[in-house]
Amino acid sequence: MASIEHRHILVGIETDPTRYHGELAQRPALLNRVAAEQILSHIAADLTALFPSINRCTLSMAGALFDQTQLIRPGSPVFAGLETLQQSSNPGDEFLPRLLSIGASEGRMPLESLQPFTDIPLGILQILPILLTGPKNLVEELSGEMEHIFFEKGQLSAHSAKGIESQFRVSVNHARFMTITDLNALLHLQLKHFGALALWELLDAALNQSPEPLEVQAKNGLTFKWHNGAVHAFFESFDWWSIHGEGMKLDAKSGALQSAYAERTLEYRRYLTTLEAHGVSVNQHLPGLEDAVLEDSFLMEESTVIPKKTAVPVTEHSTLETGIIAVTVASGKRQINFYPLKPRGLNDLHQFIREQGLGGDIAYPGHICYDEHSRQLVSDTLPA
Repeated sequence: MASIEHRHILVGIETDPTRYHGELAQRPALLNRVAAEQILSHIAADLTALFPSINRCTLSMAGALFDQTQLIRPGSPVFAGLETLQQSSNPGDEFLPRLLSIGASEGRMPLESLQPFTDIPLGILQILPILLTGPKNLVEELSGEMEHIFFEKGQLSAHSAKGIESQFRVSVNHARFMTITDLNALLHLQLKHFGALALWELLDAALNQSPEPLEVQAKNGLTFKWHNGAVHAFFESFDWWSIHGEGMKLDAKSGALQSAYAERTLEYRRYLTTLEAHGVSVNQHLPGLEDAVLEDSFLMEESTVIPKKTAVPVTEHSTLETGIIAVTVASGKRQINFYPLKPRGLNDLHQFIREQGLGGDIAYPGHICYDEHSRQLVSDTLPA
């Protein structure tokens, strides 16, 4: 049997994201096999008009739309799922070109990797992945042509766009064929626009499972490393950062410590959220302790500060843009600072505080409370 290859094709669909949020939120529909078959036949007709020889290949498609974070992931699990089903549908020695549509049953796709994520906010771009399978020489030839022709003539026909709009129950402002290279380039541009090219370097290393270690410098003095199949991030508490880290260069009396640490925290969380959304393994460490991974959802730091008698038992340090940055607990002559490390960390640390009998009145000052002399977090205080 001739050598068979797979290539990844995408239909990028610009939709109206407002319908994915709010009280009447409605995500794109999952298609049953018959509906998926209709969409795939429309798409196959568009592709054949551009590449007549593509009818000697198999096109496989699941009846689902995906966010780009689910497509751009190490190992390409969505396409790996399509490859698995394509191979199982053609078990013989002879390759037979066909259209393979994969539908949902009772709201579930046949493989978990083909089930769209429901716990991520959807954006304007929704992706319909298509797997191209065929003889190696033909697939390589088609792939080379697609890189150019999709850019010039890749817009879907009105018939196909209408079918997508009707079956998936989404508005289609624009729909065109893309390669996976196009999608990666789009993400690269998005991150560049937000000044996060270092984040793209980490994603690129993870997507390609680079065997070479990589260290990048992000904004606000943040350092991230890629090695051994994971990104390694280094969390610095306010006290450590202000005394030993980049914060030691700043004047504590100018208010710069608060704004700089809040911006640093926001950037740190943005990197972690984006990497984890794309399925990249992230290990968090304390500075200089790369061999020890922070496994818990929050960090507990024993402070050397002795609380004032007027200290509020619990203080939530926050800024409007960043949200809760840290929680300080004052109990007698003991002060403990807590930092959420994961999305559930804030709930977990408050539960821990209650279980340890350390709770009490909570202050929400709306800023970071710290002592200018010691450069350390302190509790908010009751008015005299």
